[in-house]
Amino acid sequence: MTVSRRKLLKTVGATGTIALAGCSNSGDSNGNTDSSGQGGGSTDGTTSQGTSGQSGQYHIGFPIMGLGGDPWMGAFRNGAEWYAQDHNLELTVTDGEFDSAKQINDAKRLIRQDVDAILTSPVQSDAAVTIVEQANAENIPVFTANSTASTGKVPMFTAFGNADAAASAAEVMAKRLEQRNGAREGTVVEVMLPQDTETFVQRHEGFVNQMKEYSDIEIVGQVQYDQTQQDAANKIATQLQRNDDFDGLYCPDLLSGLAAMSAFENQGVKKKIGNEGHITTVGLDAGPTTLEAIQNEFFDAAIDQPNLFYAPISMKYMTDYLDAGQDSSAIPEAGKELTADQLTIATGNKHGGINPWAEPLWAPGQIETLEFDDGKQTYFKTSSVTVTQENADAPYLWGNLA
Repeated sequence: MTVSRRKLLKTVGATGTIALAGCSNSGDSNGNTDSSGQGGGSTDGTTSQGTSGQSGQYHIGFPIMGLGGDPWMGAFRNGAEWYAQDHNLELTVTDGEFDSAKQINDAKRLIRQDVDAILTSPVQSDAAVTIVEQANAENIPVFTANSTASTGKVPMFTAFGNADAAASAAEVMAKRLEQRNGAREGTVVEVMLPQDTETFVQRHEGFVNQMKEYSDIEIVGQVQYDQTQQDAANKIATQLQRNDDFDGLYCPDLLSGLAAMSAFENQGVKKKIGNEGHITTVGLDAGPTTLEAIQNEFFDAAIDQPNLFYAPISMKYMTDYLDAGQDSSAIPEAGKELTADQLTIATGNKHGGINPWAEPLWAPGQIETLEFDDGKQTYFKTSSVTVTQENADAPYLWGNLA
């Protein structure tokens, strides 16, 4: 592992010259490189070396929430590793195993390795404040993506808007019911995540609040599950046994969407779109199995996250921030909207057989703020992607790359 640029800056004199070179990958005839690493495996302390760069190498620690075969997290990690390879960044990934204590210990080890910055997706927002405080004590900034720490000491947080995405799911549900019933009317059952985190609350309230706009659509049942696919399948099956005479089902995450397809099949109500008895199903997040169900016309639509962009956007502004001596002027100004013309992530290099960033799914991005007792975070809120039968086979969707 190379010595971090931050450590070199500490030890080299003011007139010293620092030369840092990345490893070289062979490219195709057009100069494109292709990194085909597959995400999803358990990774603890794996370091990826950059392949090309401009302003010099930084060492970034990435204590990820968890991997363990989770395709969403695997894609999230891939985005970080691919961007690091394209921009001469050294990236060390650790697997928090969805355990807050382990994630904190992983971050402490990265701090001892003298990384230049940390990017993390906290398991628990309050507990992750420890990571930020201990890193900041060593002059190491902490950026967050997907989820964030409950402190204003994070320069920037990147994620889509959960409430906005849930509202989009409600809009799609209303349109599909109109196509089915001739009007925006019908009955809907909502699957609910435990309401103990802000993300899960937003995925509930965003859907319910938008549904209030449709006076003839009624939420007739709410099924709360414990974040395991089996529990969701069991509870959806129980709802079907009690009353299968509802028109739509809202699934707030990937697992509940998969559980719905399983429960429908087990209960004999898995019908294609347009067939009598089809339950209009709209959810958030589109993994490989969800995309297959959409293509096969069993699942109506999913509001998806541009998660391949989360780490690259974070790392772009992180390196700008480091280049600027940790000056906040390097972070986008709140109240602005950024378009794809103003922020380019794509490099022309191929990863997983394609350029994963050629289609700027994140755009436009809204720059907002999150307020905490000790200050404010800049929130880079990306757009979401509505996946239907028309675009479910698009190669740039993370579920198809996974």
